[in-house]
Amino acid sequence: MKKIILSALILSFGTIYAQKAKPQANKIDKSLVGLWKGSEKDQQIDGVEKLWIMDRKEDGTFMLLFTTVQDCKVDQHVEKGQWWIENGEFHELHFDSGNTDVYTYKILDKSQVQFKSKSVSMDMNSNEYTFVDTRIEDED
Repeated sequence: MKKIILSALILSFGTIYAQKAKPQANKIDKSLVGLWKGSEKDQQIDGVEKLWIMDRKEDGTFMLLFTTVQDCKVDQHVEKGQWWIENGEFHELHFDSGNTDVYTYKILDKSQVQFKSKSVSMDMNSNEYTFVDTRIEDED
């Protein structure tokens, strides 16, 4: 009986301690936090223009409003996910698809960041996918 009580106490204290321990947070580059806009045309698919607004939060989550224009047809959708920096590279996990995009990135100045895709798929128009995000400044 003492062993059962002792085991239950150890299990209880272990559970309480595990709940208080902070989960490991992903590494965030604070210079990428904020509201950004970008666009590209014909890089992935001929005749398709993509425009986006990306809201990268300091907690590592993002919301992406995507607009595509092809043959005068406009489509929009919203993607949510998680982003982080690992080995100096930008990672972007899209919750809907489960896919993670990996980019090298270069901060051009406080308002612009250049991204280059680490993995270019065979269905892309180009063998290098590059774009620039531009910070959307708050207007007071």
